[in-house]
Amino acid sequence: MTTEISDKPSAFCKTTLPNGLRIITSEMPHTRSVSICIYIGVGSRYETPEQAGVSHYLEHMVFKGTESRPQPQEISAAIEGTGGILNAATEHESTVYWCKVAQPYFQSSLELLLDILRNSLFEPDAIEKERLVVIEELNMINDYPNYKVDALIDEMLWPEHPLGRDIGGSKESVSGITRQMMLDFMDKHYIPTNVVISVAGNVPHADVVECVEASSQGWKSGKQSSWAPFEGTQHEAKSQLEYKRTEQAHLSIGLPGVSLTHPDRYPTDLLSVILGEGMSSRLFVEVREKRALAYDVHSGVSHFLDTGAFVVNAGVDPKRVYDAVQTILEQIGSMRDTVPEEELAKSQNLSAGRLQLRMEDTRAVASWGGNQELLLGEIQDLDDVISNINAVTTDDLHRVANEWLVTDKLNMAVVGPCRGYRRLENMLRL
Repeated sequence: MTTEISDKPSAFCKTTLPNGLRIITSEMPHTRSVSICIYIGVGSRYETPEQAGVSHYLEHMVFKGTESRPQPQEISAAIEGTGGILNAATEHESTVYWCKVAQPYFQSSLELLLDILRNSLFEPDAIEKERLVVIEELNMINDYPNYKVDALIDEMLWPEHPLGRDIGGSKESVSGITRQMMLDFMDKHYIPTNVVISVAGNVPHADVVECVEASSQGWKSGKQSSWAPFEGTQHEAKSQLEYKRTEQAHLSIGLPGVSLTHPDRYPTDLLSVILGEGMSSRLFVEVREKRALAYDVHSGVSHFLDTGAFVVNAGVDPKRVYDAVQTILEQIGSMRDTVPEEELAKSQNLSAGRLQLRMEDTRAVASWGGNQELLLGEIQDLDDVISNINAVTTDDLHRVANEWLVTDKLNMAVVGPCRGYRRLENMLRL
């Protein structure tokens, strides 16, 4: 067992058990809550087409009963009965199980999370019932045009790749997932070397390690699996239109972005802040305030291990969709011009301020440590991240915008009562 403790007061402590399980803690003595996040290094990009959705299906099934808690309500009640919150999420590159509880219930809550991950029953009847629930979740996503347009833009950004598939899979793939497929997938990926347990709150590091050791006895390690790299490149603009009778037309404009470790990550993040994050962003001011073309318009970035995305979303009146698209494209194009120093400074202050405010919450702190340790193998200090943000220059923004925010990398998806596909497609070629 190895333990690493930084001399920085805001830093994380890390212990690696002999079986490879990593334990990350951040002691926050001023808080009354404790958040526990258990990260598994597997998500939808690790799945074959036949397995599509199995990571998400598994995430549902572990809450359906264990040897010591055979009924699902025994699991939820153990946390909710103390006023706590229990949940999980499947992403492309990770799955996280988490809870936030009052400090006195830390030990029992950690024991419960490890119980569902190691001792779930996977009863055949429960699997079949939950299959219907998962398919209804997929149906719900397809019914919401704002979700559907996100799925379309992912397909366009990462064609013929797991990143381009819905995290939940499809009705067809979920219908074909068997109990044995679940067990084999769990045995392959839910292994100590592929798990990070991150805890933040008023609990000493040694107490967390002791509790994890007691609850993870006999958890055998194994060989970690690799993920499928994305090697595609885009050379021309693409568009896709899906007709749907809705009150709004939902549109998404996406461009390839940079990875989690790319040196241009921070300039890309700040470009998004300037363009469409917050009520003083360019998109909000121009599209909503000046032209009243949308209620919601925003941009965002995604960073994966080897790729990323820069995306703008909006919901608009179908009769004004062309005006909205034109305005958004003009604003994206304007990012290739030199950004004024004061606008850069404002985006840096916003980004740094958001980070500092987030880190007052135990769940945000636990997520920060667990996610970075899992994906990067190290945890960045908050002050170092803020320094990286503040080191970005207007020259950096100009260079990155002219490399990535360009016409031949544009992708546009529209879901709504629109039929003018050719007109929308031609707008991308200006």
